[in-house]
Amino acid sequence: MSGSRPERTGAPYDGGLRLPRSTGTGDVPADGRRSTGIEAERPSQRTPALTGPGVQGTLRARGLAGGLRMFVRPALDRMPPTETSLNRLRALTSGAGRAAALETSNDWSSDGPVPGLWVGRKRFFDSDDVIYHVHGGGFTFGSPWSHKALASRIAAETGTPVFLPSYRLAPEHPFPAAIEDTVAGFEWLLESGFPAENIVVSGDSAGGNLALQLIAHLEQARETMPAGVVLMSPWVDLDFSDMSARDKAKKDPFLALGMAELCRVQYAPDTDDDDPRISPINYTPSPDWPPFLIQCGGAENFAGGIARLAEKFAEHGVTHEFQLWPDQFHVFQVFHPLVPEAKIAVRDIGSFIRGCLRS
Repeated sequence: MSGSRPERTGAPYDGGLRLPRSTGTGDVPADGRRSTGIEAERPSQRTPALTGPGVQGTLRARGLAGGLRMFVRPALDRMPPTETSLNRLRALTSGAGRAAALETSNDWSSDGPVPGLWVGRKRFFDSDDVIYHVHGGGFTFGSPWSHKALASRIAAETGTPVFLPSYRLAPEHPFPAAIEDTVAGFEWLLESGFPAENIVVSGDSAGGNLALQLIAHLEQARETMPAGVVLMSPWVDLDFSDMSARDKAKKDPFLALGMAELCRVQYAPDTDDDDPRISPINYTPSPDWPPFLIQCGGAENFAGGIARLAEKFAEHGVTHEFQLWPDQFHVFQVFHPLVPEAKIAVRDIGSFIRGCLRS
C-alpha cells in the first residue's frame, strides 16, 4: 500500500459503535496477529455488520460522556488555580491509574538519568523491544502511575514492555525541563541496549507534544529515529483560539479549558504560543520521520490542532494514519475497560506497534 489513503466518507456503524474516519499517507505498518485470534490489520477497519443508526456511539460511550460532562467537567471548571488544587489533581490521577491497572508485573527504575516505571517487563522479559510512553497531564500533573492502566493494556496488546519516564513537571520545573527529560529517557534506553528500531514512542495529550519534541530533536541531532510513534489526543498547539471556539460550541466532557490555560501558563510563561518548542504544530515535518498513528476524539477541544498536524504530515510526505473517532473526547483510550470504541482504538494501537516492530 502506498500513496494517500482515501478518506472514509461515512463512519460505519456496528450495533451503535462509531468507527473512526481514517486518512493518511504512505505505507503505515500494521499487524493483525494477536494471541486471542486473527483480526484485520486494523481492528477498526473490519467490515462491520451495519445494524442500528448508531449516530451517537455506543450506549456506554454516551453514558460516560454524559456523566463526565455533568459531574467531572463542572468540578474541574470550578477548581481554583492554586497549589492545593494542583496537588489534589496529582494525587487523584495517580491513584486512579494504580487502581485501574490490571498489570501486576511492574518495576520502578532509578537506573537512568530519568526515573520511571516499567510495565510488563517481568511478564515479557524475553522481549528485545520496548514502548517508550510519555504520559500526559498538561505538563503539570500526571505520572507513570496515572497511566499505568493504559500502559498495561498496550503491553498486553503488543507483548512488549512499556517504560514510562517520570519527567519533571511544571510549575516547579518549567519548560524546557520536560523535553530534556524525555530526550534523556530515550537516550538511556539506547544506552541500555535497545536499538532505536526496536523502540516505539507513544504519548497522550501533553505527552504527545513531548513525543513530537523528541522526534524533532532526533532529526536536528541527526540521530536514528524510533520504529514508530503513537499520538493519542496530542496537545500540539498551545494557542487557544481554536480551542476556545470549540469549547464554546460544545464542551469537551473531560478537558476543562480553564485548567488547560493554567497548565500552559505554568509550563512556559515566557515563551510565545507559536514557538515550535512548545507548539510542535509549527515544526516543518520531514518524510524521514518515522511512521505515525494519530488518534483524536471528534468532540475534544484539541481536534482542530490535531487535524492540522495530520494535514502537514500529508503535505510533507510523513508516513502516517490519522484516525478521527466521532463523538469521542480527550484521551478516550484511557476508558478502554468501559467504552467499546476505546477498546478498539487501543487494539488499533497494538496493530500499529506490532507492525512497526516486525517490519
